[in-house]
Amino acid sequence: MTWSADIGTALGWLVPDPIGDRAPIGTLRRTALGSLSAYRLSGSPQVLRFNAPAARRQPKGIVRICIPVDGSGVLDLHGERLPLEPGSMAIHDAADRVDVLLEHPWSCVVLAVDGAALAVPRQVLRNVMSRPIRIDAGPGAVLSGFVSAAIRQGPAMRGAAADRVGEAALHLIAGTVGATELPQYDMAADALRSQVLGYARTHLTDPDLTHARVAAAVHLAPRTLHRLFENEPYTVTEFIRLRRLEGAHRELTDPMFRHRSIAAVAAHWGFPSQAHFTRLFQARYGTSPSALRTSR
Repeated sequence: MTWSADIGTALGWLVPDPIGDRAPIGTLRRTALGSLSAYRLSGSPQVLRFNAPAARRQPKGIVRICIPVDGSGVLDLHGERLPLEPGSMAIHDAADRVDVLLEHPWSCVVLAVDGAALAVPRQVLRNVMSRPIRIDAGPGAVLSGFVSAAIRQGPAMRGAAADRVGEAALHLIAGTVGATELPQYDMAADALRSQVLGYARTHLTDPDLTHARVAAAVHLAPRTLHRLFENEPYTVTEFIRLRRLEGAHRELTDPMFRHRSIAAVAAHWGFPSQAHFTRLFQARYGTSPSALRTSR
């Protein structure tokens, strides 16, 4: 396949254009890490241009993270030019109009994930999307090397192991975003949202984890907690249900838990009714728990 076909297949929202007379060339490697898709790209000088028809076909809510490894460039986000260089990263919505100018040989890591899986308040994500994020220290420095190493493993990253590595990467991304200094706005509300999501994620396997219990844990009335999340992609209850389903999905594909019955997996992740769990699982993943386990 040609470079244009490679990048079109993996990242259809970008089309390579030449700088000068030489046709753009490059290489791409993709690794699936659970709900996270990771790409390692490198190439000659070129412009990666936004492909509007392809971008419209992207699933809603997908967030892309660009981490330069070698070389530098400029990301044009709705006319705002953000510098890209090693030691930084940029985040944008997959539906955003983005062009990338790369005037020298380059390589980078691109991550794609459902923004809701990051457990980061929507307003925090929106604020970091308009600025380069320094990752030469703290969790961001760990993230860059961690994901690059995972991509290098290639075929060895499969099944439950890949899911676990992807989950760790999601925590590193959330930690990097959370450590970023943001402009003044209603930071108290977003700090509280982060506290709520962190508490929920930590207690997913508790059978009595409910909206009311989370509200009590952060000293809010249940109605106040509902209002706190009314403009977020998911309510607290929906967040708990989706993260529990993800946990059950990981266990059903992990050979370490093959001895555990589907009913036991469901109960462990807070679904006491196997029938109810099966309906939710089928709606989320398009297959039943038993069919998923049999296929592995």
